[in-house]
Amino acid sequence: MKLINSISFLFAALLILVPNSIIAVLPGTWPPLNAPPPANANYTKLVNTTKLRNAPVNKVNATCPTTDQYCYWTCSTCTRNDTDIIRCPNKLDWGLTLDDGPTSFTTSVLDYLDTQNIKVTFFVIGSNVYTNPDILLRAYKAGHQIGVHTWSHNQLTTQTTEVVIAELMYTRDAIKAAINATPKYMRPPYGDYDDRIRDISTQLGMKPTIWDLDTNDWMSAEDPTFNLNWIAANFTQWVADPTLTATGHISLEHDLYNQTAAQIPIVVPILKKANYTIKPVSQCINDPYPYVESVVTPTAVATPTTRASAPTPTTDTSQIRGSPTQHAVTSTTPTSGIIFFPDVNGCFGKAIN
Repeated sequence: MKLINSISFLFAALLILVPNSIIAVLPGTWPPLNAPPPANANYTKLVNTTKLRNAPVNKVNATCPTTDQYCYWTCSTCTRNDTDIIRCPNKLDWGLTLDDGPTSFTTSVLDYLDTQNIKVTFFVIGSNVYTNPDILLRAYKAGHQIGVHTWSHNQLTTQTTEVVIAELMYTRDAIKAAINATPKYMRPPYGDYDDRIRDISTQLGMKPTIWDLDTNDWMSAEDPTFNLNWIAANFTQWVADPTLTATGHISLEHDLYNQTAAQIPIVVPILKKANYTIKPVSQCINDPYPYVESVVTPTAVATPTTRASAPTPTTDTSQIRGSPTQHAVTSTTPTSGIIFFPDVNGCFGKAIN
């Protein structure tokens, strides 16, 4: 009995010493973290590969083709209206999206959004779902939309069809294991997708979701000259731009880093002051069922503006993410603290059908 009590005491002490993120890993058998998963025959057979458009497997950092035959967003910001979700169609709707979680920094975002009764969309990395399933479950239970952002956060067009399928399906199943709901929305890392990736996603029942306004906040972890104030300055510019009032929008941010997560309490009041209603992407396109199981998410409502304090900005690159590359839409030298895009409307892409 004394031996059993001693073992129990040691185990209890171990629980205190071991970080929660290690204890709370997702149960089950999963691929190695932060690496492209191996092909899985059970997943591969879900896709009729004979019906995929024959876009080539690209090399990393390859030169863009002269002619964009397969609607390759990375090179041309091309989108397909019949499959792609690009922006919120209705004026004054704003789909606030955060990529690359769940991480320890996601909790501060959730804390703030709770105070505002605001729901957003999180596109999550499967490897991070494995590490932080409890954080993802909290986000889901709070009414936020959860979408697929691949297992390893690598460029999908550089991977074989079998590995692309595994990237999406392992992440979808990890999300299902964590929240007991199967997402129907996916976002390609870096916006790197073409017709082959669209066809794979569609056959797997996932809607490719891009963005029309990019904060480029991820650069704050890699470029020492990046000024975090540019993020809020972009939102201020966007809501004041008369050329952007015809529709709503979907913006891109990240909860991968503390300093980017800390921007959410800063940009939300900008949107609310401009009378935008922040809502999950599924709601802004009038889809009440963002999951296979027909789970209905809470409807977004306008709420009074109350400001919660932001977390202290620090740079932490320890969270899981694939090798960084720049998004297709790049910024020029900032002027007056605002990132000016070469063509603001250009990041919408063009529908080529």
